[in-house]
Amino acid sequence: MTHSSVPGAVIFDMDNTLHSLHAAAQAAADAVSLFFGTEYNLHFTPLNRDRPSMPAEFREYFGDEKIAAEAFYLYYKLELLCLREFDGIKEVLQKLKDAGIRLVILSNSDGHSVYPRLSLMGLDNFFDAVFVRESFPEIKPAPEAFQHVLDFLGMNADEVLMVGDSLKNDVRAPRACGIKAVHAWYGSWEDKDRECFAESPEDILEIVFGKKLNAPVGI
Repeated sequence: MTHSSVPGAVIFDMDNTLHSLHAAAQAAADAVSLFFGTEYNLHFTPLNRDRPSMPAEFREYFGDEKIAAEAFYLYYKLELLCLREFDGIKEVLQKLKDAGIRLVILSNSDGHSVYPRLSLMGLDNFFDAVFVRESFPEIKPAPEAFQHVLDFLGMNADEVLMVGDSLKNDVRAPRACGIKAVHAWYGSWEDKDRECFAESPEDILEIVFGKKLNAPVGI
């Protein structure tokens, strides 16, 4: 993919790239803490994990099995209800599709989390494929995970672009495989990538179509 060319496909991470899981998790945790009383002051960090690990963490935190089950059920429902896609992300996805660019998701989250989130936000119809934790034996940052997606697309690495909030999983790992990558800094808690970053979803369009100056990585 030369500086002036447009990628044939864009691989998106899911959480904190298409929507703010941080904000939804914090809002749900605050509500659950309030519901169960001030003695149950849920920490945000352990809640920002994949769903399969969370019931065990709730049991460890609450101690009582019944309370933990009730708290987890309430938390999960509230987290889904609190999800909001980033402003402008639907418009970005639509413009990419209109340009004939194929769109896929590559997420390390499990399907039980990813598919309901996509559906509730009305984002599921934008993507040609959604790859989750169960899709392949390997997950990001393993190079095999990216190769599986390239095989599905039938494209070479230099024809594809990755967008995600994790420097390790979504930026450095795909670059090591020859895939150009954009740091979705608008959804990240990490320092801004020095090579290529998006301060807003709209910046993705500027980078993809060669109009953004902060993309000196051959995009």
